[in-house]
Amino acid sequence: MADLLIHRGSSQIGGCCTQISTGESRILIDFGANLPGEDETAETKDSEMFQKVFGSRRNSAVLFTHYHGDHYGLFKEIPADVPMYIGPLAKNILRILVPYIDRNAREKGLPMVERMGTYEAGTWMTPVPGIQVCPLYVDHSALDSYMFTIKVAGKTILYTGDFREHGIVGENGRLEKVLKAYVPGPVDILITEGTMVSRLKEVGTVLVRSERELGLEAGKLFQKHKYNFVLVSSTNLDSIMEFYHNTPGNLRFVCDLYQALVMITAMRDMERKGKFPQYQPSKQHPTVYVLGETDSGWARLREIRQSMENPLYFLSVTEEELERDGFVLLARKNTRPDAYQSPFEILRDKFFDGDGQIIYSMWNGYLKGRKADQNLLRFIGGRPYRSLHTSGHAYVETIAKVIRLVNPKIIIPMHTERPEDFASVPEFAPYADRVQVLRDGIRMPLGGQ
Repeated sequence: MADLLIHRGSSQIGGCCTQISTGESRILIDFGANLPGEDETAETKDSEMFQKVFGSRRNSAVLFTHYHGDHYGLFKEIPADVPMYIGPLAKNILRILVPYIDRNAREKGLPMVERMGTYEAGTWMTPVPGIQVCPLYVDHSALDSYMFTIKVAGKTILYTGDFREHGIVGENGRLEKVLKAYVPGPVDILITEGTMVSRLKEVGTVLVRSERELGLEAGKLFQKHKYNFVLVSSTNLDSIMEFYHNTPGNLRFVCDLYQALVMITAMRDMERKGKFPQYQPSKQHPTVYVLGETDSGWARLREIRQSMENPLYFLSVTEEELERDGFVLLARKNTRPDAYQSPFEILRDKFFDGDGQIIYSMWNGYLKGRKADQNLLRFIGGRPYRSLHTSGHAYVETIAKVIRLVNPKIIIPMHTERPEDFASVPEFAPYADRVQVLRDGIRMPLGGQ
C-alpha cells in the first residue's frame, strides 16, 4: 500500500529526508545532514541515517530539492545503484562546492555529483514505477531550488521544500504564476516548510524583508566606508548579486577564486534562463577582482566567460591596489584557524582599523546561543559589525498564499522546530482543521494496493 513517511525533519530545521512509496518502489526527497552543531542533540544522528533509510532496501530514487547541506549533505552514503536527481544549475554549483568542501577529506564526493541526473522545471518524470514527479522552479536562498508535485496512488501531493518569494527569482508574483500553471488544486496533501513558524519574533527585527531592499541598504552602507568586509554564504547568490550591483563605482568588488567560479557559473546559467537582470554583469563593475595567485581555476573562469553572451571579467588584485581604491570584499570564516590564516583575515587585520566595516549577512542565530559558530565569532573578533540579512525562507503570509492557491485537504508542516504551533498561527487560522503533524517514522497511508 502506498504511504508517506518522514524519516527526519518533521520537528527540526534541516537534516531532511521524506519518503513517498507505492509499497514496492519509492522516492526519497532530500537526504540532508543535520545543521552544524545539531547532530549531538538530534533525535536521529547523521550516522544513523543510512541504516534508517536504506538498510537492505534499494528500490529507490533520491530527488534533491536544492544544494544546501541540510538537504543533500549525506549524499556520499547513497548506494551506487540508487539514482539521484537535482536541478541542472544546482549540479553545476555542486561541481564547484563539493571539491572545495572536500579539499581535506579522504573520501571525495565529486564522482557522486557527476552521476546525479538532472530534472527540468515543469516537465513530468517517473523516477520509479508508479510515482510521477513534476519539479517547479521556486525562489530560495539556494539558487535553482524546486518544489515537487507528486502523483501516486491516485493522490496529488505538493512538497514545497525550502522556498520564499522575496528574492530575485520570486519577483513579479512568480510563485503564484507557477502554482496556477502547474498546480491548479485542490491537492490532497501539502507538505510545507515552516521554518519561520519557530522564528516569528525574528521577522520584526530584520532590517530588510527582501533581497532588493538588502541591496539598496548595502549600497548606502558601502558609501560610508572605504574597506567593506561582507560575511555571506558563498552560495547565497541572490544576496551576493545584490552586493555586487550595489557596490559604489569608486570601490572595487573583490572575492577569491572559489567565489568567482560560483558567481560566474550562476550568472552563465541564469543568463540562459533569461529575464533576471540582477544576474547580468554590472555596468559599473564589468570586472571583478580576485585574490590570490593565478592557477588552473583561471582557465575555468575564462572557459565559462567565453560561453556567455554578456560575460563577466576577472582580474587579479594587489594589496596596494586595494589600499588605494577601497573595496567590497566577499569574506568567509576560517574553518581551520590552527592551520593557517586566511586571506580574508590578513586583509581584515591590515585594513579594518583604517575606515573598515564588517557587514554580517547570515542568520543572527549563528552568533549567539547554542548554535553560535565560533569561526564566525572569531572573524568578527569583537569588532563592531552591521547585520544586513533577509530570510531564505517563506514568511507566514507566503505559506498562507500557497495554502490558498492549492487548497489542500491535508497540510503537513515540516522543516520547523515547532510543528505543533503551525495551526495556531493567525495567518493559517482558516485552515487549522486541515493541519496534521506527522512525526518522524510514522507512516501515513495514501491508498492503493
